[in-house]
Amino acid sequence: MEHFSVERDGFCGFLHEPASGAERFAGKAIVVLGGSEGNENIPRNLGARFAEEGLAALGVCYWNAPGLPHELVEVPVESVERAVGRLRSRGFGKVGVYGISKGGELALLAASLIPAVSCAVALSPLDHVMPGITGNGGLASKGVSERSSWTWRGSPLPCAPGGTRMPYAGIIRRLLAERQLDMRFVYERMLEGATEGSAIKVERIGGPVMLVCPERDAMWPSDDAARRIEERLRAHGHPWEVERLAYKHASHIMVPLETGALKLFREEREHPRECAASRLDAFKRTLAFLERW
Repeated sequence: MEHFSVERDGFCGFLHEPASGAERFAGKAIVVLGGSEGNENIPRNLGARFAEEGLAALGVCYWNAPGLPHELVEVPVESVERAVGRLRSRGFGKVGVYGISKGGELALLAASLIPAVSCAVALSPLDHVMPGITGNGGLASKGVSERSSWTWRGSPLPCAPGGTRMPYAGIIRRLLAERQLDMRFVYERMLEGATEGSAIKVERIGGPVMLVCPERDAMWPSDDAARRIEERLRAHGHPWEVERLAYKHASHIMVPLETGALKLFREEREHPRECAASRLDAFKRTLAFLERW
């Protein structure tokens, strides 16, 4: 594994190159983006998992690391651009992006902005640029910013309306009634006020797009968003492959990793084997999708 730092390289990342089996994905590499937790878990561990399958993967941290924003507010998309540039300089002719949750939002956004990206895989994404998330501790420290989550070329990107307090009373009521973390209603309210200005222009992505989500996402409405993304791509005559997978037994966390956070979702507790099978199936089908790319 090779580590990149903001101070030295302009981005924080972890490059995993395959020791064997690279013929399957010759000349291809992906940038891997984790969710709003902002830690190294997905960039490092899932990047290594891709490398085990023969695909070079550069896991990128985009906030909450040395040299990066301390809140998920006005985070520069250029971190992804620099990582893509590094992979291209290493001789990879095709570079894609893969992200989960907030990283899925960023993956679609980055692919729509960076011409060098030629493939996007988004797990449990939303289809609009969302307002930023204030605070960098536990849920109780979080808030919804008036400002955008992302910037591009030094300017904030238009976002859905924010600037509200996190409705903890409603979250707790649902936690007690449903026995799971359910924040879907928070994001549904924000999306009600979203306009075309904040919509991610996925039709600008210069390559195939894959979308993966549960049939009903309790964290935020990625299931509805994935359908809208697919419809938007088809309405614009997207000339590349578009694949959308929706799993009955699955949660917001669609990556093939075991984590304690899975227990936050009732579906994971009630159908653990089926949910694990869904995550594994999604990963296998993602690999097949990336092989076709």
